[in-house]
Amino acid sequence: MLKFSCNTVLRVSRNRNMSIFTQCLNPLTGVASWEEKDQYYDYHQEVARSAFADMLHDHERNEKYYIALKAAIEKKHQAGEEANVLDIGTGTGLLSMMAARCGADSITACEAFKPMANCAAKIIKENGLEDRIKLVRKRSTKMIVGNDGDMPKRANILVTEVFDTELIGEGALSTFRHAHEVLLEENSIVVPHRGTVWAQVVESDKVCAWNRVKPIKNGELLVDAPSAIQACSGAAAVHDMQLSRLSRDAFVPLLPAQPIFRFDWSGKTPLLNNEKVSLLTQPLTSGIAHAIFMWWDLNMDTDNQILLSCAPVWEHPNVPDDVKKDASSLQKMADSIPWRDHWMQAVYYLPEEVPITYNVEVNLIGYHDEYSFWFKLLNGPMNEIPDCHRPECNCWAHIAYSRTRIGQLNDMARNQRYLQALRKITPNSVCLCVSDGCLLALAVARLGAKVFLLEQNFLSRRTMEMFVQANGLCDRIKIVESVDGLPEPSEIDFIFGEPYFLSSIVPWENLRFWYLASRYPSSITRMPIAATIKAVAVEFKDLQKIRAPLGTCEGFDLSSFDRLIQASSEKSDNPVEAQPLWEYPCRALSSSFDIIKLDLTRNVNFDERRKLTGKIPILDSGSCNGVVIWVDWQLDSDLSVSCGPIEEIVPGKRVSWDPYTRQGVHLFRRVSNVTKESTLSWAFTFIPQSGEVEFQFDVLTNDSL
Repeated sequence: MLKFSCNTVLRVSRNRNMSIFTQCLNPLTGVASWEEKDQYYDYHQEVARSAFADMLHDHERNEKYYIALKAAIEKKHQAGEEANVLDIGTGTGLLSMMAARCGADSITACEAFKPMANCAAKIIKENGLEDRIKLVRKRSTKMIVGNDGDMPKRANILVTEVFDTELIGEGALSTFRHAHEVLLEENSIVVPHRGTVWAQVVESDKVCAWNRVKPIKNGELLVDAPSAIQACSGAAAVHDMQLSRLSRDAFVPLLPAQPIFRFDWSGKTPLLNNEKVSLLTQPLTSGIAHAIFMWWDLNMDTDNQILLSCAPVWEHPNVPDDVKKDASSLQKMADSIPWRDHWMQAVYYLPEEVPITYNVEVNLIGYHDEYSFWFKLLNGPMNEIPDCHRPECNCWAHIAYSRTRIGQLNDMARNQRYLQALRKITPNSVCLCVSDGCLLALAVARLGAKVFLLEQNFLSRRTMEMFVQANGLCDRIKIVESVDGLPEPSEIDFIFGEPYFLSSIVPWENLRFWYLASRYPSSITRMPIAATIKAVAVEFKDLQKIRAPLGTCEGFDLSSFDRLIQASSEKSDNPVEAQPLWEYPCRALSSSFDIIKLDLTRNVNFDERRKLTGKIPILDSGSCNGVVIWVDWQLDSDLSVSCGPIEEIVPGKRVSWDPYTRQGVHLFRRVSNVTKESTLSWAFTFIPQSGEVEFQFDVLTNDSL
């Protein structure tokens, strides 16, 4: 069953037993209700969110940490010293157990997250290493060195993995700095030894579309973007992305990829919280600079022989130079470089677009504070690096809408379908638009209609007010703040929506449109007229690793971690989650199939309970590890839009997904190897009164029949 967004927690004691009531908003009905939960619900949520199995599935990461640890311990022993290892943020205890296998003389592992620390203790014991590893259940910055402390003396080897997509976003700078000041001897070896941040300036309309709302045109300008939105640099939060999945023809590198920040984890060079760096660079070609692609690598050892790179495929050190020059070869090679969801690449949007001219040098300026990076471009040489504050949204739009939604607003093909379907609206019609941040409402008003626009979210309403004013449509659009302020049925000729709502996470939650439209007689014309929930059985190449059990990892039994995460996940996680599948390759194992088709021209029947079941054949052999679910919206008898595939699904072939929506994903906890004799069974339950939606899927193979 899909769980709804919960934001308020109330605890009630009953005869010494504690119950937790969470206030949950149903995204279909818009009704908030209280649900009683297990007293350990908070605990299970926290444990489930700590699931970093995809990181532990990263064999290259594990292997290079292992090799670098072994080299560090041997180097200390060759120098006649003990190898005393400190593992900060041990998690499952994996790195500490590696150190034990490599012959460390003493090992201290610290872990502040108590459920994970308890799990690490169990794993260490189950692997027979409890006598070799001392586990400290606290933050490294709270550790005490001394006879009665957490360590009798300072360590001389530090191993830690406190990195994120931005490298320093998890507090790496303060962690390493404190370790050198308090917990490590001088001349300690640190694994990893050094980190390097790379930056590449690009021109890309596709990437830019995720950041700036563009005007809507249909031969003429229908909706213009307010100047405040066009000039805004966007959200401050980094845009993490699987850049290797971005088509090579979707961007043009304007400057060569180059290292811009270097962090010496060994302590030989101070780690500063605030730095600014300028690189004077010769452009590769002329163009308009839209964004900076960023990634990083780690030199794992003191001899700089072991490199762990997070570079995208076209800059990855493991990809031959001749392959990097061929777009089709690059796309194939993207499948061979290590997949990481814990360390993606990042996109930083420039405060303003900058024209770049070939043969005119450009200053790429990078800044960072304790946790984040940002960038600026200036043409020509300069005497001093200017200060620049971290960009943040000052136009409301980037706070109101996700980057996925902004990309959707800029999807020209999608907008054209809607505009074509909306041609039936005659001038002087009175329309009701029920969608959040729907720019099509402005287009309809521009075509002569009067529009009531329901905007219940304050941030979205504030943004739409800016659009209405900037387009001079205040006399044709009235923004309604709540359902209580909706116009009477006699005032409305037409009801439409995209549909899109900020409260919706998975695609079918946008059926909120249907519930709102059902406040009016079904005799009033609507658009869209139907919604079909569809699905396909797939084999994900990598995405399944975010939930897949580890079992044995680098020779260590981590099954206790699997049990901990799975038990908490089953109690707190949705069985279907939203994912941007254009970033995560999958192959279809079946044809697409319809789960239910809903007639949106008829009002919701709140007395009806829909329960449907079915079976569909598997049409290609493979590993069935997931099912993808999406919605096709039928705008009228001829036109439809989909938040699923952008090309026809062919069993056995890779699926191309819409990059401007997120699809629903059900990942199987037990993966089945399927053949053409296998079957996918499914069940679907929909209770309109409560807005509850439930999916169940099961794979039937020859072994299970």
